[in-house]
Amino acid sequence: MTHTRTHVYITFANPYLVCDLCRQPAPRWHNNDKCGCSEECWLEPCSHNAEAVSVCPSWSPVDGCQCKEHLGSVDHAPAPTD
Repeated sequence: MTHTRTHVYITFANPYLVCDLCRQPAPRWHNNDKCGCSEECWLEPCSHNAEAVSVCPSWSPVDGCQCKEHLGSVDHAPAPTD
């Protein structure tokens, strides 16, 4: 008998998150509590067990990026569109 596991990933609402270790975009993380596996949590796609930090200082879940309105400029990469 073969058993397979489907890992559970949670997508972050903030599209401006990056891995604190490698600074690659981190759109989601592996939630080991929900899939029941014994592995640690990790960020996707870099697989680091690290914090996801925002490169947008003004992002909010209601209004999105407000850097242009509040700071007069945007000094971070645009959010991914996919």
